[in-house]
Order: sequence, then structure tokens, then C-alpha cells
Amino acid sequence: MFPLGHVGMALLFAAPIALLLDRKRRYPPVLVLALATALLPDLDGKVPFSHHHGGPHTVLFALAASLAFGLALAFVSVNLLWLARRVDSVPEFRPRAAFALGFGGALAGLASHLFADLLMIPIADNPVEPLWPLSNRPVALGLVHPADPAWNYGLLAAGIAAQLLVLTVVVRRTRDRTSAVRSTPSGDSNRSR
Repeated sequence: MFPLGHVGMALLFAAPIALLLDRKRRYPPVLVLALATALLPDLDGKVPFSHHHGGPHTVLFALAASLAFGLALAFVSVNLLWLARRVDSVPEFRPRAAFALGFGGALAGLASHLFADLLMIPIADNPVEPLWPLSNRPVALGLVHPADPAWNYGLLAAGIAAQLLVLTVVVRRTRDRTSAVRSTPSGDSNRSR
């Protein structure tokens, strides 16, 4: 699949994760990470001793890399939390939330790439082996030709539409929460202190 198709698929996969995380300020990092990792598996052709649709096109790689992104963001968050306690202008960002953002965003991008490649017709004897190292069995659903512009642009359009819908839902939820907090009397606030 061409990069535009992979980007569209990443936008589609990031939509439910952004809704699950359910906060307006958590939406951009998930989207950025999904887009940043959507083309990462295709670097396998640039690595010596690797072939296209090799190791980075596996479930194992998607989970391991997502875990690494989550842990990296949690580590950064711990250090920012320490700094936020000392400097008022630095915002707090909880490590658990940072891990969820990193893991969820990276998994959306990497899993979307793997899924898009599974939809393709295998070209040049180069199928995807998603369950490697447990199985070397290639998997190809054969639904899409990688160079088909209708699929590539169609996935991009569907991804953009999904993101516009998610953005609308996230903004509406945030607005509803904000108005609910403002409408409660100051003494009856349900927010934890």
C-alpha cells in the first residue's frame, strides 16, 4: 500500500483509541503517535539483513514497539511531574496516562500498517508473516492491489472523515463536562481535591 493509504488506515485505527482515552488534551498525542508510527514498519527494507514485510510487519514488533513508546512517555512524564512540583508553569502529566497515550497511539499506527498490508494482494513473492516467530505462515487476504489509487485515496478520505467525527465527539464531551462543572454550586463540586 502507498503511504497515503497507510496514513488513512492509521487515522481510522486512531479514532476508537482517541474516544477511549476520552479527553480533549489526550487526542492530539494519540493522533500524532499513530501517524508517526504508521510508516515505521516500512523501514525494514532499509535495514541490512532484512526484507520488506519482515520483522517490523509482525504482531510481536507492534506490541514491543508500542510498549517501548508507552514506557518512554511514562518516563518523560515522571520527570515532568517532578519538575511540575517545583516550577508552576510546567503542567502535570500522570505517568499512567502518558503510558496509555504512548502505547495506544503507537499501537494504532503499527497495527493499522500491519492490517493494511494484510489486505493486499502479495506482490513479488513478498507476503506478510504477521505471527512470526510463532509461525512463518504468510497471510494475505488479497482484497487490495497496493498501487490502486481508489483504495489509497479512499482510505485517506475515510480516515479524515473518522477523525472529524472523533474531534466533534471529543469537543462536545469536553464542552458538556465544562458546562456541568460550571453549573454545580461551588460547595457541591464533585471534583476530587
